[in-house]
Amino acid sequence: MTRSSRAALAWGSVLIVVWAALAAWSGHLSPLARLPLLDGLGPAAPYRWVSPPADLAADNQPPSSGEFTLPLDGDGVRGEVLITSDNQVTVIVADGAVGPRPGETSVRLSVEPLDAATLPPPAGGLETFGNAYSLSATYEPSGTPVEKLGGEIDLILLYPVTPNVHAATHSMLRRAGDGWKDLESTDSVAQQQVQAKIPDLGDFVVAGVPAPSPVAPAESGGGQNTTAIVLLVLAGCALLVGVGFLLRSRR
Repeated sequence: MTRSSRAALAWGSVLIVVWAALAAWSGHLSPLARLPLLDGLGPAAPYRWVSPPADLAADNQPPSSGEFTLPLDGDGVRGEVLITSDNQVTVIVADGAVGPRPGETSVRLSVEPLDAATLPPPAGGLETFGNAYSLSATYEPSGTPVEKLGGEIDLILLYPVTPNVHAATHSMLRRAGDGWKDLESTDSVAQQQVQAKIPDLGDFVVAGVPAPSPVAPAESGGGQNTTAIVLLVLAGCALLVGVGFLLRSRR
């Protein structure tokens, strides 16, 4: 290895370490900045609430509902990935998730955001995070409600990150009578979303055990968030330059 290659390798390694340190520092300053660097350096789009907290009401945008038409044949519906226009709900429908019915040509799947505060509260010290969502479906053209699923549907719900309340883990709940049933869920904190296979249609919400945020929502919080974003940008630049040096060292 030549002297220039060794120097490029050394500088590349140093910059990779700088990238990791800046990313960790930004995450320590603000949980709102804990985003995967390779998915973008800016903060996530603001969460859209049906009924926002008072401190978020001024800038809140209403969440999107969804109406999706699924073609129906002799084996049931064809698999599709359905996403609301605000990207807060994704429904992954497998082939045959809704079975066939004589005289019907399609299934209309509806996604409707609800104010979680108007529904029964979850038990066990859990608190809801974000909106609840109601999923329903009808056969078309008759409009007959779909009573039971015939296959798998995966539901992905985004949840908000707020500067004053958070949860270490989140799960998806399905309404069952006057209560809620905990579904086997996969929580992706970096993407702020929970995924679960749903056994049937109905009302769903994300919940977790609330805890105070490590970053208090003080007046200086905006400055901390700005500093965290700047550090993320610097970390991204360090990563790109470091990778460039490492590639150069291999030539």
